[in-house]
Amino acid sequence: MLYITVHLYGKTGIAGEFKDYESKALNIFRRHGGDVIVAYRPVRQPGVEDVPDEIQILRIADQATLERFMKDPERVSMATERDAVIKRTDLYLSDALVDYS
Repeated sequence: MLYITVHLYGKTGIAGEFKDYESKALNIFRRHGGDVIVAYRPVRQPGVEDVPDEIQILRIADQATLERFMKDPERVSMATERDAVIKRTDLYLSDALVDYS
């Protein structure tokens, strides 16, 4: 299993500005067998400047499946829409969970 943490930064920082695009993209992600564990808007903290507008925790079977999703023609065709609302995306991948129990 591959876990993905996504930090999304909108073009304007207005809450919800990329929700329509992300809804479509995550539906394609689900068609590839991916799961959205959680998506949330982090609370802005005084003095912390580089805070993403949204954080998503996702999982998908493996790297090859993630690559098929990334190359999905429907997803690729949405690049202009994505570029209009998302300034930056940071991805963090892991296939290992840490057990703290």
